[in-house]
Amino acid sequence: MINKRYKLYEFVVEDLGLKIIKGEYKPGDTLPNEEILSKEFDVSRGVLREATKVLVKKGLIRLKPKIGTQIQPRRYWNLFDPDVLVWKFEAGDKIKFLENIIEVRRIIESEAAKLAAQRAGDKEISLIRSSYNQMVRFLDDEDGYTYEEYSKLDIMFHTSILEACRNELFSQIGYTIRQALLTARQSDNKDIKAQKETLPLHLDIVNAIENHKPEAAYVATQGLVCEIWKEMKQKIS
Repeated sequence: MINKRYKLYEFVVEDLGLKIIKGEYKPGDTLPNEEILSKEFDVSRGVLREATKVLVKKGLIRLKPKIGTQIQPRRYWNLFDPDVLVWKFEAGDKIKFLENIIEVRRIIESEAAKLAAQRAGDKEISLIRSSYNQMVRFLDDEDGYTYEEYSKLDIMFHTSILEACRNELFSQIGYTIRQALLTARQSDNKDIKAQKETLPLHLDIVNAIENHKPEAAYVATQGLVCEIWKEMKQKIS
């Protein structure tokens, strides 16, 4: 029963959230009342209220006494929320969205690599090296290659660097960055050859962090992210 209710609540959140992001409900608009929405989604008012609470937390709506549920201006939307990121990707200009993600990656990941080269200890460096080695081994097994599994290893690699920079704010936004990466990867080149070609760029980052060379780590990460963006643009255009 709990699982069924959870699925219903998730369905309502996604449906309404995507409609808001797409502009089907515009800022300042008021959502239909509970009775109408309950019939539209064929759910109880309790499920609808759960969904409403989630959308409030995401900054998409607010509850106004005597007025109802109102769509918030875009400036209040929580763009660091993983669901909002996915909805924006699905609803809008995908190239612009990906460009925004790449800009964030270039700033955050380059600085994180630089800090990791300054601060990472032996354990953290070992984890970064291990993550890289797993990527290499996985790509060596061409028969067992799947893009989805490789993506998990690549994200683990980037996450290990975020954590090694020893900045709590970087760590807290790690989940969001991972979600953004997963979303953006829909436009990646999924060919194993393309992934193998990025391994030397990943290795440059590992070596720079391992040898405690902050500027080299920064430059290497910039190079990797720029190469990824170049591949994405070629695939989209």
